[in-house]
Amino acid sequence: MRLLIVLFLLTLCSCTHKRFAKEMGQFMGQQITLSSDWDALWRGKDTVLTDFLEIPIKLVVWYDSLGCSSCEVRKMSAWNDIVTDADSLAQWFRILFLFTPKKEHLQKMKISLQSDKFDYPIFIDLQATILKQNPEFPKNRLLHSFLLDKNNKVVIVGSPLYNPGLWGLYKRTIQKMIENDGVLPEQ
Repeated sequence: MRLLIVLFLLTLCSCTHKRFAKEMGQFMGQQITLSSDWDALWRGKDTVLTDFLEIPIKLVVWYDSLGCSSCEVRKMSAWNDIVTDADSLAQWFRILFLFTPKKEHLQKMKISLQSDKFDYPIFIDLQATILKQNPEFPKNRLLHSFLLDKNNKVVIVGSPLYNPGLWGLYKRTIQKMIENDGVLPEQ
């Protein structure tokens, strides 16, 4: 019986890994539409960011409505080191933090942003336009952080937050794209 359970779990893990790899492979190279209609917040207050989406290279970090938005906001300071690194590339690269909270959670999220004092803009997508404009968007949350080139094509997938090796790959890739006018050189 124990052997059957182990075999079942191994099969389940194998299938899950294959689905994940397939979903990631399908997402790589996709062109993502970003909306200029998103609201922007800085330290919990409404703000206007006219050129933020025009930056050629973007790391998109998307938090969907399934999670606790105010809980995620309280963890935003974990991004401070990466944000500091990103600031040195501000002409070419920005991080786009995008939240799709439920309307009833927006005020609590703003309060969390004000008290946490996270010093970087956050975009709010109350209408879930990212999903409407990008129906092929992956469901797996592990794929909700990704690097876009100047054509908004997905170049790298995965969150570099707790993975210094992945952040190193992001930085090397960003540098290659900067040297090649915002896209990866042809291989």
